[in-house]
Amino acid sequence: MSAQIDQNITKLLLEKKIITQREADSIMALPIVHQKVNAENKNFSIGLEFRPRAEYRDGYRQLRTADTKAAYFVTQRSRLYFNYSQPKFKFHTSVQDLRVWGQYGQTSTTGSFNVFEAYAETGLSDHFSLRIGRQKVELDNGRLFSAANWSQAARAHDGINLIYENSKIHSEFITAFNQTSERIFETNFAPTTFTNYKMLNIHYLKAKLNEHFSLSTLNSADGYESKTNPRTMYTRATSGGRIEFEKGNLYLTLSGYYQYGHLQAGNKISAYYFQPEIQWKKNKFTTRLGMEYMSGDNAEKPSSTSKSFVPLYGVAWRFMGNMDYFTTFPLDLKNGGLINPYLHLIYDLNPKLSLRSDFHLFYLQNKVKDNLDNSIHPYLGFENDLSLHYKYNNFTMIDFGFSYMAAEKSMETLKTGNSNIIPVWSYVMITFKPELFSFKK
Repeated sequence: MSAQIDQNITKLLLEKKIITQREADSIMALPIVHQKVNAENKNFSIGLEFRPRAEYRDGYRQLRTADTKAAYFVTQRSRLYFNYSQPKFKFHTSVQDLRVWGQYGQTSTTGSFNVFEAYAETGLSDHFSLRIGRQKVELDNGRLFSAANWSQAARAHDGINLIYENSKIHSEFITAFNQTSERIFETNFAPTTFTNYKMLNIHYLKAKLNEHFSLSTLNSADGYESKTNPRTMYTRATSGGRIEFEKGNLYLTLSGYYQYGHLQAGNKISAYYFQPEIQWKKNKFTTRLGMEYMSGDNAEKPSSTSKSFVPLYGVAWRFMGNMDYFTTFPLDLKNGGLINPYLHLIYDLNPKLSLRSDFHLFYLQNKVKDNLDNSIHPYLGFENDLSLHYKYNNFTMIDFGFSYMAAEKSMETLKTGNSNIIPVWSYVMITFKPELFSFKK
């Protein structure tokens, strides 16, 4: 039924080098929820994830200046996973503590302990299951919907997911309606400490057409309450999909999405995105060549209709560089859109050690003006992300990364600072993910 859904998707993304070995290990190291059970199985397991990460930032997300100083700190994620399954029923919860070393005093009674996921899944038939509660949403390659696992906090949604799966089709229908507290009247939703949708509906379908071709579609609608009238909700819709071809060492894919409806401010949106990619794998070496094309607004011809595509609730750094210069859309681009040609080179030295080098070029898709009301040059700069992943054993992973950027003058309009000073960023992370306890009856 829905057993192994997350792991199957993860294995496929890893095989096609869409995600790194680090991300795959982080997802798959524990047999968290999707265990196949027979009429007599009752399974219970407890797992641990402990993930400290040290970072050196000297130009991360923002250009340096002659006066800025580098930042160095350590963050830590500690998670416990609890899983129970019996015929046609599963329950999963994970609790986590997130902190920066030194964030809380030695005798502090405060902290950042919270629930990341907590849901129950019941089997409705041989092919249908229903998952209810707080859950991560990982769809397609994560561009529009991702658990954002690199972030220590990650991302989860409160909702209901109707899952269908057979040998050729995988489908998910997800729906959510949010409130900040119990209500007697009205359904006003205006959180003050975070930004979130009031309503979300998603349908994702992936079909294997034949031995070489597969097709997926994704349609979503997220609604935000008007900032001036709580009884008005503006809905933004996103529709599109992906076609994939795979034969031997060759993999080709093309995805595209169109965004329409209304933004929270009430203005219309008409934006688009597409991503072609070709991959070639030969022995231990994998090459990925592709491009992201994200539409934007023309500052020289203002319009009441937004042309700036927003990649919803996906992950950005996996696609647009590890230095996270473009993660908040459309603000990070001043509504100008982005063209991101990329080349990824991955070499597996052995089953435990892999090296990777990602190259990105950044161009504005449309016109952006500087403080003097002049349109800036569309070329923003070049980024190179180097990384090393070492799998010490089946529950210990070590990652190292180093990134730098050669920014152009036009980048200063988007990210201030001095484009003549090279921004750099580096990290070292170790992840422990053992299974602590397992009981099967």
